[in-house]
Amino acid sequence: MSLLFKRPRLFNYAKLFSCSLVIAYAIFGSQAQANPWEESESPSAQDSASIGTYTNGCLAGAETLPLRGEGYQLVRTGRDRHFAHPDTVAFLKDFSQSVAQSHLGRIQIGDMSMARGGPFGSGGHSSHQTGLDVDIWYSQDRRAAQRALTEWERDNISAIPLADTRQHRLIKENWDERVPKILRMAAEDQRVERIFVHPTIKRQLCEISGTDNEWLRKVRPWWGHNYHFHVRLSCPAGSSHCKPQAPVRTAPCGNDLDWWFSEEFYAILNGTKTQPTKPKPKKMPQQCQQVLQAPPAGTTTE
Repeated sequence: MSLLFKRPRLFNYAKLFSCSLVIAYAIFGSQAQANPWEESESPSAQDSASIGTYTNGCLAGAETLPLRGEGYQLVRTGRDRHFAHPDTVAFLKDFSQSVAQSHLGRIQIGDMSMARGGPFGSGGHSSHQTGLDVDIWYSQDRRAAQRALTEWERDNISAIPLADTRQHRLIKENWDERVPKILRMAAEDQRVERIFVHPTIKRQLCEISGTDNEWLRKVRPWWGHNYHFHVRLSCPAGSSHCKPQAPVRTAPCGNDLDWWFSEEFYAILNGTKTQPTKPKPKKMPQQCQQVLQAPPAGTTTE
């Protein structure tokens, strides 16, 4: 057919409408799925309080540490997960100072909580919601002992794992003799409720501690935790809406550790058996809505 007599192309309004829906969903749908806790950049202008449970709660009046202090260096600060309850900040200052004065080096502090606590998005922690959880790396960077790390170094520094999570074994060549001493120092602090480590690390600690193992009661085996240990503090005094965990009733190095080296565990690890379905998340405490709506710290109201 001649181009002079080619049929004019009709405008496809249906296609335009379809494309508009896609664009609108991309804009507004993504906003609907946004996590308001991750969008909050500043702590709330409220009295400090941990609210709810460690895995379903929030944090009012958060504080943070300076990037570097005696015995510590913050890392991965680009994630904006370096906020905590003031009791946690005080603990970290005391703990890192004790580590330094005991000639055990300078700890590297990773994830704490977000500015107002709350749940992380996909790929985040299930806990760390009330400002009472903190991740501390097993490894210590030599540069951090000599100077403050640059912003790029803080966010790109590599942690050294002490356990292989796939092979479920201790990486003996990475083992640091300072680790048991640092963990014991944290466990014997009355403010500490739990410490989570990789199961093979817990087993190693039990083996080297012998009968002098009462401090290991708080040290619990858990998934991951091969390159950092997770310190969880007790509910602060005055935080009436903070829900504490039940105390540990098992022996410091009891039979509960055996499950992590059982056929059932290896079946889960190798994918031939699925883990039990997690319960649906509960509704957050109503006080957390007030935390979200509160003005940012540093503002004044008339």
